[in-house]
Amino acid sequence: MKRTLSLALAALITLVAVAGLTLADPAQAAKAKQAGAKKSEPAPARITGAKVLEFGVYTSTVTSREKSATVADGIKDRARDFKLVRKSTLVDARLGTSIGMQYVLLGTPKVGNVSIEVAVSHPAMVNPETRQSMTHSSAIFERVLGQPEHAVWSFDTPEGLVPGEYVIELVSEGKVLAQKTFRVKVRK
Repeated sequence: MKRTLSLALAALITLVAVAGLTLADPAQAAKAKQAGAKKSEPAPARITGAKVLEFGVYTSTVTSREKSATVADGIKDRARDFKLVRKSTLVDARLGTSIGMQYVLLGTPKVGNVSIEVAVSHPAMVNPETRQSMTHSSAIFERVLGQPEHAVWSFDTPEGLVPGEYVIELVSEGKVLAQKTFRVKVRK
């Protein structure tokens, strides 16, 4: 009988070792389960580049407008129904004119949600909220990898209608992925 128990115990020990099982307290088991769950979650989407599809003067429909301390004219718009009116980097602007580019973000996986910074270097303007002179504006937007999107600067206020050079950039993790430079003249 002792021999049978010894053989059964040896078989059980071998089975546990082969299966890779460990006898642990519940706290250790929970930690191991969490670690396993973290490994099985998909990696977050990551931007690897951007491709400019078109650029120039656009029309669009503004869907929402909010005040922004990080944009020189104090306005951050969300828009849809973009239409390229004229492909050019030389622009005669008036109130309501919009300049920019259509682009697609590249990355892994091929489709995934990401954040992108749209940064614009421009002539000096005074933000109406902060009263600070600004030559750089930026806003963060949620985008989808592989889906065509737009980065557009609109001349929405008389104070923001300033002639000069405007450089629109797509920035991810401090790296410029794409940029377009526009020379703007103001119509009288």
